Amino acid sequence: MYHSSDCISSNAENINKQKMMPLSHSLNGNLKSMYDENFLCDVILKTSTRTFNAHKIILSASSPVFKAMFSNDMKEKNRSCVDIEDLSDVTINQMLLFMYTTCVEDLTWEKASHLYVAADKYAILSLKNICCSYMKDNLSASNACEVLLLSDLHADSDLKSVAQNYILQTGKLIINSEEWKNMMQSNSKLAAETLCLLFK
Repeated sequence: MYHSSDCISSNAENINKQKMMPLSHSLNGNLKSMYDENFLCDVILKTSTRTFNAHKIILSASSPVFKAMFSNDMKEKNRSCVDIEDLSDVTINQMLLFMYTTCVEDLTWEKASHLYVAADKYAILSLKNICCSYMKDNLSASNACEVLLLSDLHADSDLKSVAQNYILQTGKLIINSEEWKNMMQSNSKLAAETLCLLFK
């Protein structure tokens, strides 16, 4: 039986959901404004060519790696600058925008592969999953070897399995390609491991 109290409860839940949705969008917009305007920033991410102002609390909320940096007895705890030498300026900016907005705009193959590396380094799982899903959905004969190498380097067994299965299903188109030949030279063990799956 459907009671009036159930109706009241349901209506209240719907109202709460309606209130929460714009609040979430508004909050993301406000956080992005703080990032864009460098408002009350307390940390700098520094590359060899550029600096990015940010907020420790936002970085810590998005990444357990940054959280450990700023809360444990690491050299960054009492410093206002973190040196990042292995990521490009473009990738760092895109990573920060995601941390402030939880959105990735205009995702491309190049952007997804670079952000995947950044997300894995800083354990930003939601961003890593977005990039991983994009690469899975856009596998082709020209990029499958790149994905296989990337997944192996970052110990991503799920993405690696998808890439290996795609390569085996595609067959000669990839095995006879320059990408595969280059991979056999750079990582012959991985190439052999993939081919051995044919006999399992």
